[in-house]
Amino acid sequence: MRYAVAMTVVSAIDRAFDLAKSGRCRSVSEIIRHLRPDDRAAVETHLVKPGARRELIQICSAAWLAAD
Repeated sequence: MRYAVAMTVVSAIDRAFDLAKSGRCRSVSEIIRHLRPDDRAAVETHLVKPGARRELIQICSAAWLAAD
């Protein structure tokens, strides 16, 4: 059962990064709003790690600028 929970967390984080790379979201809060409700908590927990939020912001900003 632990494996399934770990995979869900990784998948949620992967989905957040995929949204950031897509250029559809301008901010981390917008990315989180686009996630399924059950994924939001996992991503918020991940974003507490040092540098995690900054990395997502940088990816999101670069993708947003490239989309223009």
